[in-house]
Amino acid sequence: MPPKRSEVFADPTSPPPGQLTIGDAEFDAIRRLVKSKTGISLGLHKRDLVVSRLARRLRILGLADFRAYVDLLDSDDGTEMVQMINRITTNKTDFFRERHHFDFLTKTLLPELVAEGEASGRLILRAWSAGCSSGEEPYSIAITLREFFANRPGWDVKLLATDLDTSMLEKASRGEYESAALEPVPGPLINKYFERQGRGEGSKYQVKPELRSLITFRKFNLMHPEYPIKVPLDFVFCRNVLIYFEQEDKLDILRKFHKVIKPGGYIFVGHSESLMMAKDLFRYIATTAYRKL
Repeated sequence: MPPKRSEVFADPTSPPPGQLTIGDAEFDAIRRLVKSKTGISLGLHKRDLVVSRLARRLRILGLADFRAYVDLLDSDDGTEMVQMINRITTNKTDFFRERHHFDFLTKTLLPELVAEGEASGRLILRAWSAGCSSGEEPYSIAITLREFFANRPGWDVKLLATDLDTSMLEKASRGEYESAALEPVPGPLINKYFERQGRGEGSKYQVKPELRSLITFRKFNLMHPEYPIKVPLDFVFCRNVLIYFEQEDKLDILRKFHKVIKPGGYIFVGHSESLMMAKDLFRYIATTAYRKL
């Protein structure tokens, strides 16, 4: 599974690859491995980006070229495969990115859910941030939920957050952010849900336990044959993820989401994504927000 949210392949911080190049056979081998392990389709135009993402890894391993690296991927116990996938799936995310989704939660989805729950006596909310990257998205969702349910006792609220990149999951689970990362978060919410660590420009902010406790972080691949969700989901965030899959794989993922989202539940996708290819599964409701049919 690529990142909830999560934009793949952009890596402005990688060092220049120097004279390192990758041959057609090695590039094709890495493309096949990435496709088979993650479902992500690497276009031919991604060759230079693959080199820039993996050049440092080759230097760390003391390998002279990509032929040796592909041989290592073919022969190791899977450890290097994890390292390779972590580097190919670069993550781009922010707190409260695409703010209209959080407004929709507060003004439309959550009031609907509360009305249904109070009528039925089922005070349960379950949601999923698929492709959660370094955690900004699930923590933004969690803040939205905590604020909305602050004066509604009795509700059982839980959020699953998953990604393929183990290094991003570790960062997300740790919940520690530079002050610059919190710029999109209103000041009162920073004070309410984050603990400042240190002083000055280098200070960081730690997510408070009461917010972290809403979220379960797990490694998960969206190409898995079945999604092991036991309780139907009220909504799913899967933003800026589907664009990296081929059409057939997109539909397969959407069918599996359809199975685990409750009747009338919602799915949110990225600003450049559309579910028009799945009109039999989801109906357009608002900007990049769709409802299960």
